[in-house]
Parts: sequence; C-alpha cells; structure tokens
Amino acid sequence: MSPCPFGINGGEFPDWPVERIVELAARVGAQFVELPAHRLGDGDGARARDAVSAQGLAIHVNGLASAMPAAFAAARAVRASYIVIGDDAIERPDASRAESFARFRAAVVALLDAPGHGTMRVALENAPIKVTRHPEDLLELVREIDHPRCGVNFDPDNFYNAGVEPFPYAYDLLRGHIVHVHAKDSARYNPAVHGPGRRVLHRAAGNVVCVPLGSGAVNWAGLIARLQADGYRGPVSLEPHTLPHEMAPGMETDAAYLRRAGLIL
Repeated sequence: MSPCPFGINGGEFPDWPVERIVELAARVGAQFVELPAHRLGDGDGARARDAVSAQGLAIHVNGLASAMPAAFAAARAVRASYIVIGDDAIERPDASRAESFARFRAAVVALLDAPGHGTMRVALENAPIKVTRHPEDLLELVREIDHPRCGVNFDPDNFYNAGVEPFPYAYDLLRGHIVHVHAKDSARYNPAVHGPGRRVLHRAAGNVVCVPLGSGAVNWAGLIARLQADGYRGPVSLEPHTLPHEMAPGMETDAAYLRRAGLIL
C-alpha cells in the first residue's frame, strides 16, 4: 500500500520566515509545505520557491473563499497543484442559499478553467463555523460545483469542533470527494487534565484544546484504517492549533503517529 504525501500547514507559523517553515517541514520528513496565499506576495513567493527547491519539497496554497483569485495567483506563482479554500463567505448575506451556491460554483469553475490553471485542484475545507460545518451542506456544494478538479479538504477535527461526528458519519458522506486531509486532534478542555496556560478554542463542541493525534475526540485510528481500506492516496497536512512553542514539537509527534499507522512515510 502506497503511503500518502504529507506536509505541514505553514499558516500555523505567521511570524516565521518561510525558510524556517520549510526547514521544519524537511526535519519532520514532509513532502510539501502548505502556505497561505497572503504569505506568497512580494518577495515571499520567490523565497518559498527557492527554499522548497533546495529541500526537494512542493508547495500547496491555502486561502479564503472571499479571496480565491489571489489564492490562484499565488498558486500559479509558486507552481502549486493544490489550493485549499476555507469557508469565510460562501453563503452570502445578500443572496439566498441557492444563489450563494450558484455564485460560488461559477467563481470556482471560472478560475479552474482559466488559462494556465489546468494542473490546479481546489479542495474545499469544512470549517468549524459557516455553512460547510455541516457535511450535508458541503456535499451539496461540491456536487453543485461538479468539476473534476474540485473536491473536499477533509478536516475531521473541524467537524468535531462544529459538533458533528467526524468518523464515520461525516467521512461516509464525503468519502467519494476527499482529495486532501488536514490532520489535528482535540478534546474538551479539562484544566485538571490538560493543565493551565493552554490555547483554548471556543467551539460548538465546547471549549477545546488541541492534543496529539490519536489522544483526542477524533477516532483517528478508525479513520486511518478506512482511508487505507478505501485507497486514499491524497495529501495529508498537519496543522495543530497550539501555542507557538508547542507547534513544532507537536508536528513531530503527530508525524510519528501517522508513520506508525502506516499512512505516511
């Protein structure tokens, strides 16, 4: 069974230079770095290209629905094949749900079919808020877009944070459309267990803290087994939402977990 390519989400390091993010990716044995589109403007795009080239890595780009043209421009500049799009404005306040979905579909398809974009794939990420927090709505959206290079970035922990069962429920609904995965885990915050001074996220699931993969509320063991059984070979990107000094060690721990499970090299 072939392992999945894996990377780290550099968006977790807003204050790091791109060279340092790429060095961390190489240290944990990653094959790509996921970088926010806004980090690839000015000179950062060229520096990122040089850094990943020196390490033999690739770049994936992430951006927001409200700024998709910028995400595509950044992806073109760094020769990225994947663009992960987060939901900040898919369902519009000035339009009905059907109109919102139709407008978003038109925007995605126009960008994917534009000259020079033929190798790019869009992965729509389920958010802990907004319309894509519900797997049923995300499924409806991706079916409406109906483009061979548009799928889902499956973030099981975001589903848990949104109060939705990530696996098997959300996975079973979306499994045929998953082209990219974000890997993190979390649990309801218990100061007696997790200690003080943690980064606490306030979600529909309650106050949560990120914990190492396999030790939180997401059934990562079951999910990995199904991904392998279903033949998933797409990218997996680490993105723990922890404090800055915990981030790099956490990514090393999470990469080791995925290796033990046989999902990545």
